Amino acid sequence: MAVISGSLASNAFYVDGEGLLTLLLVWLLTSLGWGTLWNLIAGEDWFQLLAQGWPPERPASVPVLPYTRPGALGGRIARWIGRFVGWWQESLVPAKQLVLVALATTLVLTTALTLILPARLIPLSAAVIALVGIALAQRLRGNRPLAATALLQVGLGWLAGHLAFAEMTIASWVLALCFSLAVLGILRAAENQSAGLWLQDGSQTIVIVLLAVLGLPLAAGLAGLFLVGQIALQPGLYFSGHLNRIRYSSRSWPWLMAAMLTAALALQ
Repeated sequence: MAVISGSLASNAFYVDGEGLLTLLLVWLLTSLGWGTLWNLIAGEDWFQLLAQGWPPERPASVPVLPYTRPGALGGRIARWIGRFVGWWQESLVPAKQLVLVALATTLVLTTALTLILPARLIPLSAAVIALVGIALAQRLRGNRPLAATALLQVGLGWLAGHLAFAEMTIASWVLALCFSLAVLGILRAAENQSAGLWLQDGSQTIVIVLLAVLGLPLAAGLAGLFLVGQIALQPGLYFSGHLNRIRYSSRSWPWLMAAMLTAALALQ
């Protein structure tokens, strides 16, 4: 939906063969390219996954120097190397093989699509790589990369859809940022972070004000109704467990996507 909204906000998307083909290529870039790259590298907590395999069930047998005693320094080093090699064979190599094959395929696809599409999208691909690096750093500290996830799911998708057809405008850029913050708020609310609701509601309030300032009262009113629909779901969060918070996240998405589509169509 972010790609479609961005393309509509560009005011240069036409429902013809060229326009639909470009939209399809952008969708492939953002979903199969960026999305798969994100899931392979940052979507999984590889640090925790690999740590679960230590110590290995079967330490590898490594050669040691003759007459080396088991309790001596050489024997302890040999045992540690055996454990490391066993861990590599049991935990790292199977995962590494699958990831490398999928990663290589994804990089080839992403590079090809980036070269086919307008050069304006190249900085966005670089931004995806930067977000992956930020996400890995957060994973290493034991945190979930919620902000980077929101930017990838909505912000960069919106910008890609817009830039595929026209140069960026300030109004479209602000909408992409606001809806990214709204998604971040939903993700935080699902994690039981109360600040998430302020982000979700406040960012969409900015959208409503922007639409009104641009002289689009009907779109502003519809966006307000979609925000009210989300607010109506929020009181239940204070009396719910983790499962209900996940349900709140899934139920908020249709309202948010409707608001995104309305705001994008209003810029036509």
